[in-house]
Amino acid sequence: MNSSSHAKNAEILLKKYAQGERDFSDLILNECTLSGAKLSHVILQRASLKVVNLSTANLSHANLQQAVLNVSRLSGANLSRSQLQNAQLNVANLIRAVLVGADLTAASLIRAELLRADLSNATLTRANLQEADLRETRLRWARLDRANLSQCNLRNSSLLGADLSSAQLYSAALEGANLSGAVLIEAELRHVNLQSANLSGANLRGANLRWADLSGANLQEADLTDAKLSGANLMGAQLNGAILENTTLVHTDLSRSNLQKVYCVGSDLSGATLTGALMHGASCYDLQTTDLVCEWLDLGPRGDHSQLRYFKSAAEIRTFLNHRPPQVQLVVDIAMTHTAHRFLANTYEYIGQAVVAFDRPPEIETSHRRTILTFGARTETMLLAIAYLATWPFRDSEAITATLSDLLTQGLERPQRLPTHDQAHEHLYNVMQSLERQDLQSIRQDLSELPFFAAPLQAKLSNAGGQAIELYHNPRFGIRNLPPDDEMFPIKPGYVPTLQLDELLTFFSSPVD
Repeated sequence: MNSSSHAKNAEILLKKYAQGERDFSDLILNECTLSGAKLSHVILQRASLKVVNLSTANLSHANLQQAVLNVSRLSGANLSRSQLQNAQLNVANLIRAVLVGADLTAASLIRAELLRADLSNATLTRANLQEADLRETRLRWARLDRANLSQCNLRNSSLLGADLSSAQLYSAALEGANLSGAVLIEAELRHVNLQSANLSGANLRGANLRWADLSGANLQEADLTDAKLSGANLMGAQLNGAILENTTLVHTDLSRSNLQKVYCVGSDLSGATLTGALMHGASCYDLQTTDLVCEWLDLGPRGDHSQLRYFKSAAEIRTFLNHRPPQVQLVVDIAMTHTAHRFLANTYEYIGQAVVAFDRPPEIETSHRRTILTFGARTETMLLAIAYLATWPFRDSEAITATLSDLLTQGLERPQRLPTHDQAHEHLYNVMQSLERQDLQSIRQDLSELPFFAAPLQAKLSNAGGQAIELYHNPRFGIRNLPPDDEMFPIKPGYVPTLQLDELLTFFSSPVD
């Protein structure tokens, strides 16, 4: 069929469409000119539209499933809500085309031009976009799971909230792209260029970012659990608040990156470079640090070089990067009920409003006979204050307060006091004063009526080195089948041997916090 026949087919299509016909499946329209045509809701399944000029045409809601549009011109065309499943658009010109909500599942767009096109909310699952030009393209909330975007040019494109799970992005150019909140689980991102890209809040669990360039990228609060970043460049990247759990960072350049409040646990930093990184509030432990390069770190909250930490040996770096977050663990010798949980949550909320330092709820683990409450502390010297606040709702709080007061009194009586002890005393004194100013009698009365808060307690403290000491242990803890007020029981909670001061001071492994 020659080009004149194709042109005649185009005339017939336009005429029949104007008469109300919509189904033109399997039609051959190669090399035709249909620019500006208004063909909304047209059906062109399996149609051959090679080298067709459809620029500025209205093909919204069109059915183009399995259609062949290779080398066609669709610049400025409206293809919103169109069906393009398994369509071929190789080397097609889709510059500034509108494909909002279009379905391009398994479509082929190899080397297609999509400069400044709008594919917001489009479905491109398993689509082949290899070497396509997607500069400044809008792919907000688009589905690109399992799509092939290898060697694509996505510079300055917007992929806000896009789903790129298991997508192939090998050697893609994504400089300045917006991937905020994007899902990149198990995505292939080797050798990708993400300089100055925005990946804040993105899910990169299990992603392969080996040898990727992420210098200056924004990965704030991104999830990089199980991600592979061996040989990647993260120089100057923003990783504050990010999760780096079981992350491979072998020979990764993290120099001058922002790692403030990062959660880095179980990761491999062998051969990595960390010099000049901002590390205030970072939680790092169980790390592999063989051949790690780190001359100094900035521990200041503002990253203004006001608190620099220098390292003289690999052992110092290893010790510093394996400090566990200090914790208070409270074991209640009874299972938690829904009612007890409600009262405990309300009480902790009230205490948190009165004491700023008590701003995080505990982790709760409950079994058929015990409940474990775990509280994190920002510094080791806050542990005693957190222990006082955490145990306040319980009957054993009186004995625990006596234990804490005794420890502090012993320390104050010493002619030479350690800075850690003074700091712990200040924190504890401040929180005690804060609670004393509150009217808590009604809360205490409500709690006293529930068996959960009368149960025996065991309180433990864990320092940054992972060492634990027992602060308090009710002698009835673990014992069953005794009356709660049995006067014959030989040991009373108020007379339990307490923690020794020297043991506590040794436990504080770090100097002034």
